[in-house]
Amino acid sequence: MRWTLTVLGISVLVLLGLGFTLLASAGEETGRALYHSADYFVTHQAVWLGVAMVFLLVAAFFDYHNWRRYPYLTVCIYVVVVGLMAAVLLAPETKGSHRWLRLVGSVRLQPSELGKIFVVISTAVFLDWAGWRIEKFWKGSVPAVMIVGVLMGLAVVEPDFGATMVIGLAGGTLCLIGGMRILHIVLMGGGALVAVGTLLAFNPNRMRRLAAWLPEPILTWLGLPPPTGDDPAAYQLSQALVAISHGGPFGVGYTKSMQKKFYLPEAHTDFIFAIGAEELGLVFSLVLLTVFTVFFICGIRIALRAPDRLGRLLAFGMTFLVFFQVLFNIGVVTGCLPTKGLALPFISYGGTNLMTSMIAVGILFNIGRQIELPKPRPRSTISPVFS
Repeated sequence: MRWTLTVLGISVLVLLGLGFTLLASAGEETGRALYHSADYFVTHQAVWLGVAMVFLLVAAFFDYHNWRRYPYLTVCIYVVVVGLMAAVLLAPETKGSHRWLRLVGSVRLQPSELGKIFVVISTAVFLDWAGWRIEKFWKGSVPAVMIVGVLMGLAVVEPDFGATMVIGLAGGTLCLIGGMRILHIVLMGGGALVAVGTLLAFNPNRMRRLAAWLPEPILTWLGLPPPTGDDPAAYQLSQALVAISHGGPFGVGYTKSMQKKFYLPEAHTDFIFAIGAEELGLVFSLVLLTVFTVFFICGIRIALRAPDRLGRLLAFGMTFLVFFQVLFNIGVVTGCLPTKGLALPFISYGGTNLMTSMIAVGILFNIGRQIELPKPRPRSTISPVFS
């Protein structure tokens, strides 16, 4: 297990190195234009990394069994996270949604990121406590789905459909691993999808993003108008695809991206993968995907060898939490999924996402450190002749 933790740590360091390298280039033009400093985003991300390292150490050394020993701690923090996600609805609207709470000066907190990390902790603690009762509908499945559903509901009202999908999938995956009946998951998951789909249908911005992604024959069949050339969602996706195709196998060269010069919106945050593919080419994309795959394998290995049910659930949850965000972000940038705002863990600019990603890593280390290695058999002092 020591080898697994070492590889996990190296993969995280490589991802952080790639993230800061890309951010130094992708955020250069925007930083110079908005803050008169080409290094603005790198500097602020470095500060957030320092804060994230503190949370990583706390998560790594705070015995995860305490979540089970002190259930009121889990409940209290869950209530705090719910309160923050509710309070953000009263905050000023930014880019069409209420996602950030302003703390001090320009420092902002995104509560939905906390919702992602704590949906795993709270659901894992409940599933561990419920045990075999999770197979029962009212005493097991309903409370578990309510834990996930409250956080999903607050995220979708912001609206933050990216966070909603991550929270729902992470919680649903844990419920499946924890032993919930598939019929219960299908029934309640289907109800959640209908509710989210209804809200999506009444959100013009999200419908435009969906229309920009769907092929024209499907749009005609649904009776939706095709996106125009000046539609922001269609424009963002088309510029991301231009960046990827422009990069080719080996890229145009580091810091030489054209799309980051205000052609591709959010080049340093949600669409930073496209800038990396443009500057460093297909080679960068394959390396990044390989490192994320190594991270995923290490997390699954820790989960499979966890010393107890709670550790197994937490490790699976944290691993899939990162995995789903990677899957969604790269899927959006490459046009495989509809456009929505979602950071690429360890890579995109964003302090709260970096902090929660490092907390996930810290919890994986916490569980990995407590896995007991097989003890060597004591040598017999009796002669083999008489044994």
